[in-house]
Amino acid sequence: MVMAYRLAMSNSSIAVILSTRGTSLDLDALGDMPNARVVHADIARGEKAACVAATLEHECSKLDLLAALRPWAAGRGWSITVASLP
Repeated sequence: MVMAYRLAMSNSSIAVILSTRGTSLDLDALGDMPNARVVHADIARGEKAACVAATLEHECSKLDLLAALRPWAAGRGWSITVASLP
């Protein structure tokens, strides 16, 4: 019998992503997020906007993560901010 385990990454952060005119913001859209794995995400939608609060696991520093995520989000018309979790 073969057992596989998902190893936890060393850092956890929360990312808040806002879309007002960009591409569709949903869980599938987060699948190609660079340098991080989405552990949990909550999505709120309005008539003209959407927002995601996502808990992320990552190996890099928060600053390196943000440096990778900003162009990724901007390319989709989104804005993003990241805060470290204890």
